[in-house]
Amino acid sequence: MNYIKKYFKDWDFTRYFRLGLGLVMLIGYLSTNENIYLVGALFLSAQAIFNFGCVGGACSAPVAKNDQKPVMKFDEYKPENKE
Repeated sequence: MNYIKKYFKDWDFTRYFRLGLGLVMLIGYLSTNENIYLVGALFLSAQAIFNFGCVGGACSAPVAKNDQKPVMKFDEYKPENKE
């Protein structure tokens, strides 16, 4: 049970939004029997559940990283007096 709670805790707004759109499209399919709604519902739901997006990860939700390392280190500049 704790695994399921942790799984949904890591979700962000984008994943919930995709799942909601998938459910709305599933309801649209059930009311009209148009196959395009079923395709959209399956695709959006799979995106939300498995966290995949466009090719190259352009649409996937970002994964939180706890180990933030500085990219560059800057030293304070102290000019020297030449007198």
